[in-house]
Amino acid sequence: MKFRIFVILVLIFLSYSVIAKKKINTVFYAQNTLDGFTDSPKTAMEKARLLKSIGYDGLEGFGDQNYKELQLALQKEGLKMPVNYVPLNFEADGKTENRSIDEIKAIIKASEKGAVIYFHIHSKTFMNDKENGDQVVAAILRELSDYAAGFNVKLCAYPHLSFYCETAAHSFKLAELVGRKNYGSVINLCHLLKVEGSAGIEEKIKKYAPKLFAVNICGADDGDTQHLDWDRLIQPLGQGSFDTYRFVKLLMDNGYCGPIGLQCYNLKGDVFKTLNQSFKTWQGYKKRYSVEK
Repeated sequence: MKFRIFVILVLIFLSYSVIAKKKINTVFYAQNTLDGFTDSPKTAMEKARLLKSIGYDGLEGFGDQNYKELQLALQKEGLKMPVNYVPLNFEADGKTENRSIDEIKAIIKASEKGAVIYFHIHSKTFMNDKENGDQVVAAILRELSDYAAGFNVKLCAYPHLSFYCETAAHSFKLAELVGRKNYGSVINLCHLLKVEGSAGIEEKIKKYAPKLFAVNICGADDGDTQHLDWDRLIQPLGQGSFDTYRFVKLLMDNGYCGPIGLQCYNLKGDVFKTLNQSFKTWQGYKKRYSVEK
């Protein structure tokens, strides 16, 4: 009798474990690029209240622009600033420009514990010499990572078309070169589709997932994505022929648990309607994932 009870308890525990693994518990935030909407919120408090009313977990920071004001507005509404989009410009002397090391460290110090800073990286000197450029910038990133570790802040490179780091592959390579536990990589879906195309995404996620600290998603069209315009590569979540749910599922199946952001750049129309539609789609993704085997 006792053995039967033991077996039943083990089966219940195993069943619960399987169910628990199927949940999506990541922070879901909006990127701080809401200016394209006809009625876009202007102040930090307007942004915070809008996102709170819909159900988002937070909003992306934008360097040190109104940083404290935005941070306080989000905190007042019980929201997070899970990521911050910060420029890092470096040249041949190995120093940063237009965000000095000290300025970046000040942003790190002011960040919430557990937050991610993703750098959009620029370099005139090394744009066409990334083999040497990577060695220079990796040294800068190691110094910043060592400093950020004391504040429980994570760092990574944000892949963006025409910037020094354009691809998820390059972001991952930098993570390996830096070699710090709190330095990782980023997948930015619209730029992945534009620069690299939609082929081989499953293999890329499997490879990059162990070092992924942040992911941005959106609705998009599939096909010859490298030749599509941005209005087809950045759509409200749930629109377009690209299977964004499958993309999210691949992330979850490969152990990703970091923040996921909604790409909002140049989205049009009514801001509440668009963000609310995207949020409902995200909720649908979570429900669908929880019941799939």
